[in-house]
Amino acid sequence: MSSLIAAASGYLVMFIAARTLDEAENASFLAYWAALFFVIGILAGIINEGTRAVSNSVQRGTPGTGPRILDTGLGIGIAAALVIAASSPLWAGELFAGGQPWLLVAGMSLVAVAYAGHASLAGAAGGLREWKLFAGLAAAEALVRLAAVTLVALLAAGLAGIEMACIAGAFVWLLFVVFGSNARKAARARSDVPGPVLIRRMGHALTSAAATATLITGYPVLLKFTTPDAEYALAAPLILAISLTRAPIMLPLQAFQAVLINRFVNAPRDRGLGMLVRPLALILAVGVAGAALAALAGPWIMLIFGPGYWVDPWTMAVLTFAAALMAALTLTGTIALAIDRHRIYAVGWVTATVVALGALLLDGPLIERVFASLIAGPLVGIAVHVIGIRRRASDVVVPTIPEQKDS
Repeated sequence: MSSLIAAASGYLVMFIAARTLDEAENASFLAYWAALFFVIGILAGIINEGTRAVSNSVQRGTPGTGPRILDTGLGIGIAAALVIAASSPLWAGELFAGGQPWLLVAGMSLVAVAYAGHASLAGAAGGLREWKLFAGLAAAEALVRLAAVTLVALLAAGLAGIEMACIAGAFVWLLFVVFGSNARKAARARSDVPGPVLIRRMGHALTSAAATATLITGYPVLLKFTTPDAEYALAAPLILAISLTRAPIMLPLQAFQAVLINRFVNAPRDRGLGMLVRPLALILAVGVAGAALAALAGPWIMLIFGPGYWVDPWTMAVLTFAAALMAALTLTGTIALAIDRHRIYAVGWVTATVVALGALLLDGPLIERVFASLIAGPLVGIAVHVIGIRRRASDVVVPTIPEQKDS
């Protein structure tokens, strides 16, 4: 349910922006939205590693002896905020050309610290199997953002007001800690490994999350930097179509990543590839069926955003199948992380991102470059993950019972 709430809230924010702003302003907003969720997406790596670290302690029946997940996560958030602020002269003017760059950089820096706390608490909750808290955090964060954007739009605050309202949800976890005993328990949860090991593993998770965020939430940022300004100003329908086709399959999968990690942590280590077959087949089947439905209904659904947002049936179908490939990449990465193949998890996502970016840098119309990027990138990343998982499974030595000789 929380994933549905998050998906609906995100759609409503984009709907409000599309109906409140003109197409050029909305293209600017979508670049900011993508950048904001690029930061959030990177820090979401804390959730997966936090879940794994706390889940291992729970599985052993002993409290963790390492540092608190919340303390480590907030430290990472502060470091991320400093990196955003220090590097902003290199990219903020170009990315936020249609808005107020330094105001938006300040907002993103605040979000980096606040969402790191949210991700730490959610990760610890997942490891403790406090699923109501885990779901409540996700739903509340999305709903608070939606409420803030709605209020600002009603007050006619314009592009800058809507952009700044988007940061509100990142702070809601503080209310859970103040008023909820289960949240305070999660805030005290500790890692199963010492601090240096936890930081190294979180480094792998954050690197992978950066690649994940680049391909999923931050993809419009890639489009912004690889597309001439005049062409990008007309790309709002395509960007919205990418988001619209991804959410039905990606958001539920991302929301259940903590559940999947818990399941795979407890699975026999020689079942690596066996755990992949059925869920991968299901995702690809949903992708094929979804592509057919998107071709029929997608163009008409796009018109909800306004008469200028028509996208042809073929484009909707290809983008929907590409979303299924992205979901498959997310699944293979989740299994790699759960069986402690942190490096393979990171390499798979980084490779997928490099291939996707390379496709966008090719010559040709924007739509063809987008198709090549969103299909080739995930396919290569999936191959890297599968090879790594297969090697892990082949490394497991299954003990055998020696045959008894007849006496």
